[in-house]
Amino acid sequence: MKSPSLSVRLLGTLLLFPSLTVMAQAQGDTPPKALVQANAEFVCFFMSEVGGQPKPKDCEKDAAAELTQVYPSLPAEQRQQLADIQDHWPKFQKEWQALDEIQKAALRAQWAAMLQEQQQGLGGSGQPPPEQ
Repeated sequence: MKSPSLSVRLLGTLLLFPSLTVMAQAQGDTPPKALVQANAEFVCFFMSEVGGQPKPKDCEKDAAAELTQVYPSLPAEQRQQLADIQDHWPKFQKEWQALDEIQKAALRAQWAAMLQEQQQGLGGSGQPPPEQ
């Protein structure tokens, strides 16, 4: 793998997205269109790869709308993380294309494990609640 640190950095930022959806919307600030587009592509790519499913038809449109909605309420640190994705996303796409299927499968498994850990940290176990 050419740049595992790049994929880990990008994935770390992906882990930020679930927290974005619970933030209250503030008025004002509109994110740059290029930032929204890069992040929407990024989210849809990773969710498709980890889920092993083709991305939904309107995935990027929906992700862009959600990000545009929550962006005004984000602190500077999270805005910087989104800017980092915008900066690194093109390089990551090229590196991804250069990987063989075994390397891609290993990264998918790593990403899935990280997402599962994050969900468990947010109170989700990935398991349905026990029946009563």
